[in-house]
Amino acid sequence: MRIKRTAGFLLRAVLFSLILITLVFYATYVMTPKYDYGICSMVNLYEQPRNSVDVLLVGTSMFYSGVNTNVLWTEYGIPAYNLCSAEQSFWVSYYMIREALKTQNPSVILLDAQSSRYEADYPKPARVILSTYGIRGLENRLGAIFASVEDPMDAVRFSLGLPQVHQNLENVTWQDFAYPVDNGGRGNTWKGYIEMDHVYQQTRPSFAWNSDTVPMNAREEEYARKIFELCSRKGIRLMLVGMPNCDYAADQPFYNALWQLAAEYGIGGINYNEPTLRFGLKYSKDFADWQHLNVRGSMVFTRKLAQDLEEAFGLPDRRGDAAYRSYDDCAEQWYALYPTFVSAEINNP
Repeated sequence: MRIKRTAGFLLRAVLFSLILITLVFYATYVMTPKYDYGICSMVNLYEQPRNSVDVLLVGTSMFYSGVNTNVLWTEYGIPAYNLCSAEQSFWVSYYMIREALKTQNPSVILLDAQSSRYEADYPKPARVILSTYGIRGLENRLGAIFASVEDPMDAVRFSLGLPQVHQNLENVTWQDFAYPVDNGGRGNTWKGYIEMDHVYQQTRPSFAWNSDTVPMNAREEEYARKIFELCSRKGIRLMLVGMPNCDYAADQPFYNALWQLAAEYGIGGINYNEPTLRFGLKYSKDFADWQHLNVRGSMVFTRKLAQDLEEAFGLPDRRGDAAYRSYDDCAEQWYALYPTFVSAEINNP
């Protein structure tokens, strides 16, 4: 009888613990801000059909605003997904790629070169939440968190989750309780492209193109190497991308250092600030601010990128394949909204 009572007590204790853990995790999810430029692109990746992403883009806001996945699909039949977050460092990119490879088998990964520019050893606390809380796999989530903070005790606090997000309780709406997230009203067919709908008028910047280098932050270099090695082990082709950037003069030496590092692994890329690359981008109408492309700019740039991808990798055209129907759904929704964008090409010829 005593054994039965002990077993019953232990069973109830285990069940209570499981329920408590589930409630804590769900409460953390509810109170985590559902910014599309933060956790949403990672959370939404789990909603994509398995092995439906041919081109995985990993990087910063320059990627998610500049590479228009709807254009890649509609005009070229390339199924691509932007797995990006604001000011994403290479250590976050590394763990995001590891997590993404659990459900996707991309033929090509495009890596945003902008992270080579970041000189701080660790990001701001808010960026830790936005960059890591969407990762479902515990080993990759904890890996990204521990890589993002200097003090191990801070990593423990971020890992617990709830203590870091409970202050957002006053901003919680009924939409925060829903899973999956609504991705800013885009639905779960969304592929990670985020519109920046402004027009920042400026003249073409003038600077001397050169091969000078500035050493990358040691931690960024460490994780860039990890990404290169991971892709090599998995047999995934990797290409660096330097996004068009009005403030490129400050970034160029860091990009040069990254390109040299990648060359050690036989990896190349394209720096789209190179002055001989003329593909119709206009500094007077294609930028939303000093660094990010707007809607029109994303369309101009994405067409050039698609042509370079097809030339470099010979990607298949997936249009008409029922397995990629979610890309049709995403594009149909986006093009229906297209005329409403201030910086759209039809409104800004």
